[in-house]
Amino acid sequence: MRKYLFAVIVLFMFASSLEAQCKRGEQLRITNDVEIKVVDCREATRLIYNEGWYPYSVEYEQEDRCPQLSSSSAEYYRSSNWELSAQSYSELMNLKCDQWNSDWVNVDDVYLYWSIALQNLGKFEESENVLIEGLEESPENTSLMTRLAYAYKKQDKIDEMIIEYERLMDSGSDDTDSLRDLANAYGLQGRVDEQISVLKKILDIDPNNSSVQSELARVFEDSGEDPLEIFKARFEDNPDNASYAVEYADKLMSNGDTEEAIDVLENTLSYNRENSMVYMSLGKAYNENSDFDDAVEILEDLFELDRNNFRVAMLISVNSIEMDDFDSAFEWGKKSMKISKNNAESLAHMGNLYYKAMQSCRGDNFSRSDKIVASLAYEYFIKAEKKGNSKYFKQKNWLEENEVLFSYSDWFMTDKDIQASGKVSPSGRCYDWVSESLSKKSDW
Repeated sequence: MRKYLFAVIVLFMFASSLEAQCKRGEQLRITNDVEIKVVDCREATRLIYNEGWYPYSVEYEQEDRCPQLSSSSAEYYRSSNWELSAQSYSELMNLKCDQWNSDWVNVDDVYLYWSIALQNLGKFEESENVLIEGLEESPENTSLMTRLAYAYKKQDKIDEMIIEYERLMDSGSDDTDSLRDLANAYGLQGRVDEQISVLKKILDIDPNNSSVQSELARVFEDSGEDPLEIFKARFEDNPDNASYAVEYADKLMSNGDTEEAIDVLENTLSYNRENSMVYMSLGKAYNENSDFDDAVEILEDLFELDRNNFRVAMLISVNSIEMDDFDSAFEWGKKSMKISKNNAESLAHMGNLYYKAMQSCRGDNFSRSDKIVASLAYEYFIKAEKKGNSKYFKQKNWLEENEVLFSYSDWFMTDKDIQASGKVSPSGRCYDWVSESLSKKSDW
């Protein structure tokens, strides 16, 4: 009945002013309660007078369609049908459904979900326009700010993104993902002080965020400042965390505070008896502090945990060399080669072991045994170089330039029994650990 009376009233008003209002090319929306269509004024006049159609007002369309659009847009969004969701939200706002009934349509939600639907479709410029319109109505809405900043980011509009994230930060937002984006953007623009300030703000919100702590430390280092306090704070907040302890100890050693680094690692080891990383770092710290006995002991404990790690065996050998314990160094060097299947690194190490032993044992005049050990070192250096490791090229060149290698003339002076065996070994107490022999060369 209401619709009928409304139609009669509108028809009367329309009829009385139709000639004055209708212009060529104008269109009107009309309905017959079954369908709605948009036609020009002349056709509208004919349908209204002759077939019972009447003008379809915006208010009537809102009442008719807004509930359905509100429901369908939400359902499309929940089912991730982004195309239909975006289309429904667009129709919802074009029809001004938010003005029709705010209980049915929350305008902030519409702008947010509409923009998200568009972003999931990759339509970031359209999403940007929607969000700008939404923020004009709700300028303090942090969710819309966050989405707008993201839309700028996806379009590489870095300056605009920064402005939006700065607004977000000024609003007191604790969205750490957004703040990290802002920090990264500052970094790209070389705005280091602002980058540091934002990273510190993130740590105020999330003090144990290890990735942000590492990022802040890196920024400090890149800017030439000492990040040690950052690593210290992170370690002290998590004293049983092996990774934090190792990182802090590394920074301490870089600053020359090796004793303190050792204290940190020894304390951490009491919490992490099975953590090979802590053993390895402590072994290196002992070596750095010239505590070679302690280094060997801790690395031997590590080897019990990881018997297939050739580098652990090699490090034990390295520390034994530092103590002139060539017997032990040779034993561990051989283990390293066996585990690594004679890789370039372990071969180079064995060459250096023999070189160090020769330099430790030789007198002013090179003996036959010195020359044999020098030649063993040289052969290992050559083998390592063929596999791509030239770490000890200076030592190899020294051996070549100083004529200390065992030669034909040295071979010629050996006993007949040695010559018959085709190989020669060093002698003397200093070399009693050497179990390898130097083979006769083809031109001897």
